[in-house]
Amino acid sequence: MNTLLITYGSQYGYTEQYARWAGQQLEGQYTVQLLPLDALTELAVADADVLVAGFSDYGGFLTGAQELKKYEQELRSKPYALFTVSFSGLAGASQQKLDALLAKNLGESLVQDALGTYHLRGGLDHTRLSFKHKTVMVGIRSAIAALPKKSEANQQMLDSFTQKTVDYSSEEQIAPLVQAVAALA
Repeated sequence: MNTLLITYGSQYGYTEQYARWAGQQLEGQYTVQLLPLDALTELAVADADVLVAGFSDYGGFLTGAQELKKYEQELRSKPYALFTVSFSGLAGASQQKLDALLAKNLGESLVQDALGTYHLRGGLDHTRLSFKHKTVMVGIRSAIAALPKKSEANQQMLDSFTQKTVDYSSEEQIAPLVQAVAALA
């Protein structure tokens, strides 16, 4: 049975949850290994037949992207898919914009050569944010509040400040990625 390595950089747990859901859905078609990006090794990448990498979007920086880039040469020898998790996912930005974020963090060719790119919604727990993230969120709140016309994702972000915890993640969102990887088995 082929080996699938699902590696992820998760800031607050949403990306890890998507990685786990994908692994559960693909178990049986693959021998699945889950590994945080900060624990990734050359051997783990080399041993995988297929790789999926997930990243938390943390203010335009993808958690763990630099770790994956270390293994670019090994990665290119196998099929791989990429996914990001952010508060709004495709509800707040286009596929093109989010693919550009991947390219900024990983390099254009790694994104272009991927089996696919997927952008998923996570959530936000204001009680778990770091001091730095809380400070940034004050600016985001002000900027969104000043918009004359707000998208649904903008309004949901504003609402999160009063609700304190919102979660838009769902196992169904990972289905297109799972289908693409399953087709390789």
